[in-house]
Order: sequence, then C-alpha cells, then structure tokens
Amino acid sequence: MLKKSYYLLVLLFLGACATQENNDLTTSKEEVSYQENFDYQLIKPEQSINNGDDKIEVIEMFFFACPHCYKLEPTIEKWLENMPSDVRFTRVPAIIGPTWAVQAKAFYVAEKLGMADIVRKKLFDAIHKEGKQIYNEYSLMTFFSELGVSEERFLELYMSEEVVELASEARKKTVNYGIRGVPAIIVNGKYYTATYFKSDHNKMLDVVNFLIDKERKEKLITAQLKLNTGK
Repeated sequence: MLKKSYYLLVLLFLGACATQENNDLTTSKEEVSYQENFDYQLIKPEQSINNGDDKIEVIEMFFFACPHCYKLEPTIEKWLENMPSDVRFTRVPAIIGPTWAVQAKAFYVAEKLGMADIVRKKLFDAIHKEGKQIYNEYSLMTFFSELGVSEERFLELYMSEEVVELASEARKKTVNYGIRGVPAIIVNGKYYTATYFKSDHNKMLDVVNFLIDKERKEKLITAQLKLNTGK
C-alpha cells in the first residue's frame, strides 16, 4: 500500500513538472515583446500620416551612399513579398547633409520618370558594388544618361519645383522623426527603429512587425470605443 502511494506521488509530481514546463514554454512564446528605448523609440510629437486608405504606414528612411541601407535591400524586398494587406510601405530619402539632398532629388527624379525601382537598384550597385562616386549633379546626370535619360530631361526634372518640394518634405520628415542614422523605419508616425537599435536586419524587421501589430490592436480598441460610445 505504501509502495503504491509512493509511486502515485511520484507520478503526480512528474505530471505537475511537465505541466509547468509546458506553461513556461507557452508563456515565453506569448510574451515575445520589444521594449521602448531599447528596440524602438517613440516619435515626439507624433507625426500625421497619409491615412486616406486607413492603412498602417511604414516608411523606410535611407541614403543611397549608406552601406547598411544597401545591405538591407534584399531583406526589405523579401519582407515586402509577405507584407500585410493593411500596411502601406513607402521609401523616403533621409536628408542630413548636402550630399544627401543631391541623392534625394535623384530618387524623386526617378519617381517622376517611372523608373524608381530600376534607378534605386542600379544607383545602389553603382555606389557600393562598382565604387562610383555619385555625389553631385553632374555625376547624377551622367548616371541617368547611361540609363537612356537625356541630360536635358534629367536637368528639367532635377531643377523642377515639384522635385525641390519633395526633397524639402523629405528633409522635414528627417528632422521631425528625429532620425540620427539610417536605415530607419517609421511605423505610423509614432515609432521608429533603426540599425543602432537592431544591427541584425531580420531582427529589425521583427520589431517593425511587432510595432505594426501594436498599431493594429490600438486601432481595433479605438474602433470599439467609438462603437460603444456612438461617436
């Protein structure tokens, strides 16, 4: 009788340990989280977004001459393949100095020409793979001419009021988001993460996914409150 009681106690103890272990594993999976000022930072004050389509806005701030931005490209492209349907992704060239402004204008010239993807990839490669120095108006004009864009057309767009205004807006965003380095990713005008938070690009995008989900939950709560209050 004592022997049976002993075995029963052992079985109960082992069962309790197994249950606790499973609970610990479940908890660890559910509690995967990221911390403000360690993995990401709040943008103060919060910036307005283009929310006409009610999507969560994700912006990549970059600089063509930045090697980290260049290395991030394949990871971003892979992430975009599975981007949630309620997310809108855009690229904005950061402007911290004169050279940055020159390359930012090149980005917007490419957009106006309908060549954004082609120019982005080729300009990144020209700078980082081929070692070309493309830091002024003349070198950019040469670069675009090699892609079949006439010098006249390039200069017309490069000096246009629209491109100058777009570059000016990019500069304002760089300041308003508090960007200290690139690449940096902004989520809904509220949060940003960057390589100085997460040097591993996949982990940085894990933080982005976390922030997107955080925004998604907040939107649901806000919608529910409006439904409950009738406002």
